[in-house]
Amino acid sequence: MASYDYVEKAVKVSRREFLQVVGVAGAVMWSGAYIATDLIQDRSKYIKMRAQGIYKDDAKAKVRQSHNNQALNEMYSKFAQKPLSPLSEELFHTRYTDRTKLG
Repeated sequence: MASYDYVEKAVKVSRREFLQVVGVAGAVMWSGAYIATDLIQDRSKYIKMRAQGIYKDDAKAKVRQSHNNQALNEMYSKFAQKPLSPLSEELFHTRYTDRTKLG
């Protein structure tokens, strides 16, 4: 049987070097977490501002109900037959996506 005479080299790190490495690693992790948190907060802020703008525009509108909107009724009579027709469903109606968990 072969015998190996192997001795591990000791790695000597002074306390100062250890603290420098740990400090730099901590700073990098902290700045990454700060950037990620800042991006999430900015996105939430943007979503809230957009919703406020939409509600403000809706409150200012003279006609707030689509079935009373003359331009929409005219468009249906000339182009899309009637509300909820297959053509109007395909062109104008969107799918609902629940976004309550974002805000």
